[in-house]
Amino acid sequence: MTVEIAGLQAEETPVIVLLPGLGSPSPVLEFRPLAEELGKTCKVITMEPFGYGLSDPADTERSIENIVEELHACLEKIGVRRYYLMAHSISGLYSLYYANTYPEEVRGFIGIDSSVPKQNENEPFDTTKLNLLMAYLSKTKNVLGISRIFSIGNPEKAIYADQNYSYSQEDLEVFRILSLDTSYNKTVMNELKQVENNLKIVRNMKFPKEVPVLNFVSKDNCEIFPEWEKLHKSVMGDNQESELITLTGGHYLHFEQKEMIVDLTCKFAR
Repeated sequence: MTVEIAGLQAEETPVIVLLPGLGSPSPVLEFRPLAEELGKTCKVITMEPFGYGLSDPADTERSIENIVEELHACLEKIGVRRYYLMAHSISGLYSLYYANTYPEEVRGFIGIDSSVPKQNENEPFDTTKLNLLMAYLSKTKNVLGISRIFSIGNPEKAIYADQNYSYSQEDLEVFRILSLDTSYNKTVMNELKQVENNLKIVRNMKFPKEVPVLNFVSKDNCEIFPEWEKLHKSVMGDNQESELITLTGGHYLHFEQKEMIVDLTCKFAR
């Protein structure tokens, strides 16, 4: 499993662990603009779970139990004992399970429009099946070489990244290759197929009282899914320090609202 460690390294520095959305081709490169800003006041560890970025694929089922145990084992191996989990999208579910399994290690949770229990219920369409369909379509385009042809000399066409960050040409090319060659591999496709079952496992979970939550929620998604804000509030538990903040923008708030997220996260993680 690949991790990138950045930012301040002093022992007393707060540690933030960044966890990606489902199928991110390169969490290290996707999160780099955010990690650089957070790293001015925190130690930042960007994790690439098995099947993501430069990490190896995994033969085990992508159950929430296996994913959490692998992430925990990795942090344990690099000697990280107390930290904040900061998760985008699907990693919100894994963080919820993680915090309930290791509440003594998790100092807090920061969600970037994170996935939540019951998100697939009472909606006009099944988002899980829709995501699986979109994944197969993207995988087909990659296999046929369509995306590769259109991205030659224009790597930005193959990646989804922070447009305000100046990536080097080398990083853009690596990002392009990973997007074309590793997105929706067997490990990630297995994870997609496990989403429905993983949602069932955490359906009635909340964050433990001792784990404060800072939830950044997309205003766009609140308009699309009427229950989105309510579901995020319901999972936050009973910690008085917890807070939900609705931000203008779409699902990738760490691109659109990076400055706000960094400012509030650094105040939260102390």
